Amino acid sequence: MFDWSDLRVFLAIQRTGSLSAAARTLRVNQTTVGRRLAELEQALGARLFDRLPGGMVPTAAGEELLPHAQAVEEQALAVERAVGARDAAASGVVRLTCVESLGSRFLAPRLGALRARHPDLRLEVLTGSHVLDLVRRESDLALRLGRPVEPGLASRKLGKLGFALYGARSLLGPRPPSRVEEVRGMPLLAYDESLSHLPEARWLARVGGDAAPVLRSNSAPVLFEAALAGLGLAVLPCWLAGDSGLMRVGAPGEGVERELWLAVHPDLRRVTRIRVVADFLAALVEREASRLAGTSA
Repeated sequence: MFDWSDLRVFLAIQRTGSLSAAARTLRVNQTTVGRRLAELEQALGARLFDRLPGGMVPTAAGEELLPHAQAVEEQALAVERAVGARDAAASGVVRLTCVESLGSRFLAPRLGALRARHPDLRLEVLTGSHVLDLVRRESDLALRLGRPVEPGLASRKLGKLGFALYGARSLLGPRPPSRVEEVRGMPLLAYDESLSHLPEARWLARVGGDAAPVLRSNSAPVLFEAALAGLGLAVLPCWLAGDSGLMRVGAPGEGVERELWLAVHPDLRRVTRIRVVADFLAALVEREASRLAGTSA
């Protein structure tokens, strides 16, 4: 016999393709995932995955189980959302996902006010390039740079984030160029190819012309620290670079603007602890609007 948690393990392996990745998603160790899979396979009397060099591939039995497991998952999540919506206390865990720099440099230093007002809340801030699934409750709330496109989510625009070109005084001298076109020939710091589709990456490619960046990274904090060290010029969030001592290149209107959205599953908007965090984030972004947009120091 097996229970819902066994099917969660099966679905996590199917979605991630490995025991280790499934363990990270479920927040357990790899041994536990392997043991639960073995117990499920024994209960069903069938092997569910072939262990291949490229990862875990569902067998015919696994493919047959998949739609049934997904249906059970949807029912279980619906029950969680319905019951959770009746929770009137601003207590418990709220999982928020956002990009790394926003979580570490902007949100974390400002969470004391939320903690002071709601000491029974426990916030988990998850960062990274992987977009966690709100429908499957991998996260409760998500701050996204751009309007969420997943169907079935409730979302609202909180504000705008400004991005501009910044460099260290040691690189630019006492007076930075007044126009971004004047940086041609200067060393550039850029995102790697995996993030070349981002608006700020495309803008830097136009500004820099054919110049090959001296450093590429998939991390905004890495580019920020490299710019601070005088290694080159980087397109950075204005709120991140503004108080760092970095110098802005070009006029205030030169750069990139992106929208900041907050997304949540519609059934969770009524849950007190989630509504409290969502309202806190909306008020925080409104209060810091000019700094985030890059229209003030």
